[in-house]
Amino acid sequence: MEDPAGYVVGCGNTIAEAFKDFGENLEAAIEEYVEDDDLDKFHISAIALRHALLDWPR
Repeated sequence: MEDPAGYVVGCGNTIAEAFKDFGENLEAAIEEYVEDDDLDKFHISAIALRHALLDWPR
């Protein structure tokens, strides 16, 4: 399910599991964001963030 507000959450039976899930969800959200090629819908600051994330080592 897509979250229109853009929140990233993590769930698990322990704090460690929740942090691991959060990290995986955040990574997926970043991938989706940087792969979106419809730049007309982004504010200039969002485009700058997108370029910075593309340069971030993975």
